[in-house]
Amino acid sequence: MELLNIDEAAWKLRNGSVIAYPTETVFGLGAIIYDTEAVLKIKKIKNISSRKPLSVIISKNNQFMLNELVEPFIPVAQRLAKFFWPGPLTILHKAKDSVPESVTGDTGFIGIRCSDLEIVSELVDKTGHPIITTSANPTGKEPAKTYEDVFNYFNDQIDGVLTEEDTSGYEQRSLKPQLPSTIVKVDYHNIEIIREGAISKEDILNKVYK
Repeated sequence: MELLNIDEAAWKLRNGSVIAYPTETVFGLGAIIYDTEAVLKIKKIKNISSRKPLSVIISKNNQFMLNELVEPFIPVAQRLAKFFWPGPLTILHKAKDSVPESVTGDTGFIGIRCSDLEIVSELVDKTGHPIITTSANPTGKEPAKTYEDVFNYFNDQIDGVLTEEDTSGYEQRSLKPQLPSTIVKVDYHNIEIIREGAISKEDILNKVYK
């Protein structure tokens, strides 16, 4: 496994590789969403069911990427996105039929996230499509907070780790406690908080129902 710059990482994604990359919370594992083999590889190395849905990440510079994933983007989801995107919120939303089943599992839903970390949006832009975002850790282990953690977990199983030129930036961020994204399922006017993470349940409810 090697350290990658942004162009190398995007090239690998476009050519069927699985890589790790930083978000504003923890490191994630990524693959282009239309590459079924790569998506199933992520599920295998994380030791999760092939039927489990995975989340994807879109660019904060091009939210038209939503059109690849959902139609329409329902009002309660629009409200959540208005207040919490870009940021550590994953919106679990009914997916378009064209979204691969390897991503949605047998649920018909897809988790969508829009990171506020510029390098993530640049990666998605250069790749050209939404990419998988799931925490870089085997099931039951702590999510990777540094690229060294990624190496320890997946050294021979993935194709590289995206880094900035100055990797000390990651080391500085890793000194601060980081929580994974909050996951909220939306269905018409209803919401369900699946996982409380970096955004609190109270903040979610206050913004949706105020």
